[in-house]
Amino acid sequence: MTYRETDLIQTLDRLFEATDQGAPATRAELDAMDQFHSGGPDAVERLLASLRPGPGDRVLDVGSGLGGPARQVAASTGCEVVGVDITAAYVDAAVVLTERTGLADRVRFVHSDIADLAPDRPFDAGFTMHVQMNVADKAGWFRSIAGCLAPGARFAVWEVCRTGDTQPPWPMPWSLDGSDSYLETPDGLLGAIEAGGFEAVEWVDESAWVASWFDTTFGDGPPPGPSLPMLLDDGFTRVLLFAGALADGTLGIHRGAFVRSGD
Repeated sequence: MTYRETDLIQTLDRLFEATDQGAPATRAELDAMDQFHSGGPDAVERLLASLRPGPGDRVLDVGSGLGGPARQVAASTGCEVVGVDITAAYVDAAVVLTERTGLADRVRFVHSDIADLAPDRPFDAGFTMHVQMNVADKAGWFRSIAGCLAPGARFAVWEVCRTGDTQPPWPMPWSLDGSDSYLETPDGLLGAIEAGGFEAVEWVDESAWVASWFDTTFGDGPPPGPSLPMLLDDGFTRVLLFAGALADGTLGIHRGAFVRSGD
């Protein structure tokens, strides 16, 4: 299992040198730690342009990790967000961080496989960021997401694709040895999303933008202060290999905007 980190809050507290009262990190520090995807909070802003949630909307975050995107979406738009993740330690950490940031009234997290989620009513919108690389049955997975959304609901993705037949060098942030990695080409991934019950509105190659972000963020070595690689086994190596695979064209990042097909 790639995502096996534990005691995340204790690790974060040590990195942030929090007070005995559990003083939260600054927003800038937390942004470097709570978003497990390329592009950080700027990538979330790129999704929001098509997702367009507002006060009163209920938004589903699939593969919510430590909850950074969910909190950012709720804080930016006033909507309610529910994050679902299969890794219990990430859900536990997301709950604590959300309480510390004062957003527990609008953001909550559920430890569950999306296939087992049974919302009391359909969500108005949904998104996922850097999750499907570990999913073999992509059409089935997106079908489960569609089943949680209302007909016509907006759906956004920010996802990793392989550009050809070549696999990246391991380890990557989502896989230590490739045994649990199921990368698709952009066309293959788009087809899986559409087969899962969505109609494409936008399918954009964001690889150049992400490569520039990596160069700015990690080009001179590990950033000062707490950062995401510190939470992962051999984390900085995994991030550098990911950046290299984007730079040489082995991997790419695609942003997609969709609507859930009507029943």
